[in-house]
Amino acid sequence: MESNKRPLMKHFASVLRKRALTTTEINEEISTQVLPYFSRKDLIQIIKEKYDGAIPKQHDLMELENADLLNIIGDDMYLIAYTTQKWSRAVESSEVSKKETPVKEPVQKKVTPQKATTNGKKGK
Repeated sequence: MESNKRPLMKHFASVLRKRALTTTEINEEISTQVLPYFSRKDLIQIIKEKYDGAIPKQHDLMELENADLLNIIGDDMYLIAYTTQKWSRAVESSEVSKKETPVKEPVQKKVTPQKATTNGKKGK
């Protein structure tokens, strides 16, 4: 899912824009264009979160294609919520790792001055 955020963000922005501009509830199917951005594991996790940690017994997820999993999810808002939560966790973990990584001071080499000899060459 992390492979290319920008197209997914654009899709989410268009979904949110449509919802913001309409006064009625939108019941559109989730576009299969988002499938490349979600692994099967991601889709199953979204279904689990939708149904409070349990997978409905009427759905045999092992036999369903990823497009069918999108139909079970049913609403882009579940994808948006899952993805933004995952992105925010990634930001948090990168901030934590920045704080935990000590900043190394550059090591400065000790330079000893050298004396010049009478013939123009440097001596010790």
